This record gives sequence, structure tokens and C-alpha cells, in this order.
Amino acid sequence: MKQSEELDNLISICHGNLKNSKKCLKYLVKERLLDRESIVKNNIGFFPQNPTVLTEYVSEEILNKLNILNYSKGSDFSDYFYLIFPIYSEYGEPIGISGRTLLCDDERKYLSIPKYKNSSYKKSNILYGLNHAKSHILSSNNVYVLEGYFDQISMSKNNILNSVAICGTAFSQNHFLKLARYSDRITFILDSDEAGIKSAQRIYSRYISRGIKLRFLKVPGLYKDVDEYFSDPQKNKDTFVKDFKQIIPETW
Repeated sequence: MKQSEELDNLISICHGNLKNSKKCLKYLVKERLLDRESIVKNNIGFFPQNPTVLTEYVSEEILNKLNILNYSKGSDFSDYFYLIFPIYSEYGEPIGISGRTLLCDDERKYLSIPKYKNSSYKKSNILYGLNHAKSHILSSNNVYVLEGYFDQISMSKNNILNSVAICGTAFSQNHFLKLARYSDRITFILDSDEAGIKSAQRIYSRYISRGIKLRFLKVPGLYKDVDEYFSDPQKNKDTFVKDFKQIIPETW
């Protein structure tokens, strides 16, 4: 069986397991305001608390190779209640998973647990959501680049379908070249914290003269990111167009 087929099995198991976690569903629906369509579209799942069930459908070789179940490296996703985001190539082929712990920040920091945990794949080559967004990027000749999974999902839920997320890594040369194949306009909406500002400034200085039109939009007001913005019931696609103002990172 091919690696992608085994990953498909893993993703299906995790997605099917989501209904068994009231905590996970409450987090997605009540706290992150996701609807069923968004959960299904992105195959969001919950890692089995008894990971041995995976070995019936996924080889131990693949699980070890991708650091999904590799006890010697501490890569068991079942330890800390991980919500699972499947990672796909731009062509829709599964290449890995990313897990988000449901532990609160204080507990997570006390246990030295990262908020996100990833299987082995090249982050610098992957843009989350590109498999769904590429036709909309082509038709609009614009792509929104965001920071996180929930940012991208919130944009899509609000019918802004030409968005991708970089997810836990710096915007890379490979990201730039990949997007340049689909559009000659790239619009960045990065978090409004210090790290997001520095990232925008770095991207601006590195890519502004590369023949692609770059724009940078600032998250408005007291919102820290796009997902938080759209969690406000007063906000939608129409307010997005009005509220997100263009800035020049050099002057930010």
C-alpha cells in the first residue's frame, strides 16, 4: 500500500473518531465556532486514545517514518488529546498530520507540551488549504496568506475561498514560487503581535522586488488574528473588505 493510501486511512480513522470526543467537539463548535461543513471539508479529527487501533490499517513502518507513533522520540499523538488537521499537497494528496493539544495554556506550559505537534513533512513546501483554494486563487488572481489553520478555515467559512496558511514556519522561497504559479498578487495577513510584524517586514524586504505584487493587510482593532476577527458575530465577508487596511511593513 502506498504511503498516501495509508495516510488516508489514518485521516479517516481520526475523522471518524471525532464523534467520540465531546471535549473536542465542544472546542471546535463552541469555542472556535466551526460548522459541520468546515469540519468535514477539512477532515478534522481526533487522535485515538488507544493508538494500537491504527496499526490495523496503517503500517508501523509508516507510523514510525512520519513520527506519528515513535515512542523512542516521544511522538505519540495520543498523549495529550490532539485535535488532528490533515496536511495535503496542493494536488490533494495527504502528506502528514498536525495535532493541536486541547490542554489549557497553563497546563501545557507546565508540562512543556507544544501547542502544535507535527508528523514529519517539509513545512517550507506546504501551504495549508492550497488544495481547496487554488482554483479560487486563479480566478481572483489574488491569494491571502495567513498564519494558522483556524485563520484559513475561518476565511473559507466566510466565503473568502482564495486563502492559504503557512502554519508554524516562516514564509519560504518555496512558498513564494508555488504561489507565483497561481497569481501575480499575494496578500499577507499576519498576526498583529511582534512576531507577526517582524515576519511581514522580512517578507517585504525579501520579495518586494521579485515581480509579484505584494500587499499587507493589518488585523484591525483589538483582534489578534483573522480567526478571532471572524469569531465576532458582527463580522463577515463584507466587513472584512472594509476593516482590513493596507499597510507598508517598513512603516509598521
